[in-house]
Amino acid sequence: MLARQRCYTLQSTEPLHANIVVNPTGMLEIDIPEKNQHLSSEFEHVHFKESRQGVQLICEEGDSVTHKELSLTLSRKDALELCEIIDDAIEEYEELMTDL
Repeated sequence: MLARQRCYTLQSTEPLHANIVVNPTGMLEIDIPEKNQHLSSEFEHVHFKESRQGVQLICEEGDSVTHKELSLTLSRKDALELCEIIDDAIEEYEELMTDL
């Protein structure tokens, strides 16, 4: 059960990259180095939404005091790959918990 890291080029007017780490314990870590942005979101707060430019990855981070949302547009291919990685991580975690 290892974290998986990917770097995706965002579908935007600026040349931006998103470094995404899928942690099998249910967390998604996103860094956008060009904007010095970082966000951590639980899988249950990660959503995909189709748009004209590609697929929007919408991640929510927050508690009762603060709430941040990050929306990134990925190519359809990259969004599908990320969705599969998240699904695999969920399955691996569930198998591990069942084995324990």
